[in-house]
Amino acid sequence: MGSDPFEHKTRRMIYNQIEAHPGVAYHTIKRVLDLTDSTLRYHLRYLERESEIKCALDGRKKCFYPKHNIIFNFQVRDKPETHKLNHYQKRIIDTIKRNPGITQRELVLTTNLKRFKIIYKLKKLLDFGVVHRLISGRNSCYYFISDIELRKNVFKQLILKLVNNEIDEETFLMLKKKFE
Repeated sequence: MGSDPFEHKTRRMIYNQIEAHPGVAYHTIKRVLDLTDSTLRYHLRYLERESEIKCALDGRKKCFYPKHNIIFNFQVRDKPETHKLNHYQKRIIDTIKRNPGITQRELVLTTNLKRFKIIYKLKKLLDFGVVHRLISGRNSCYYFISDIELRKNVFKQLILKLVNNEIDEETFLMLKKKFE
């Protein structure tokens, strides 16, 4: 294995196809690039192992996405229509966006949905990669995926400021608690 996952011409062609058409199905890649099953399977596994692509099931079809693509409004079966979240999922996402770090109990109270429905819909949203769950003790806190990225970036900046002596340790610890 080389250091560059795209050094192989076929692998680069497969990735370019996935990047140009996020959510493209396995058989579409095979047909468009005129590849054998074994060749395509090998290179897709390699790209997944190197975390360059993600795979998601759309019914019985395997669909592939570039690593930077958030599976939210993704294309299904190479058709232009987009996956529609149901109104429960939209309510949950809107609530999580307004209240980053919200717990399941708070979601139940805020959305007026039954607990079992919240649990089921959150699992689907976690599978889609739209929300992220952080477990803190006995509580699970939920974040919209872009909130997580924001928190990671802020935390990295805080560490850099501490290392460069731009803030003292006490201030760092106080700010760190806010972003945990």
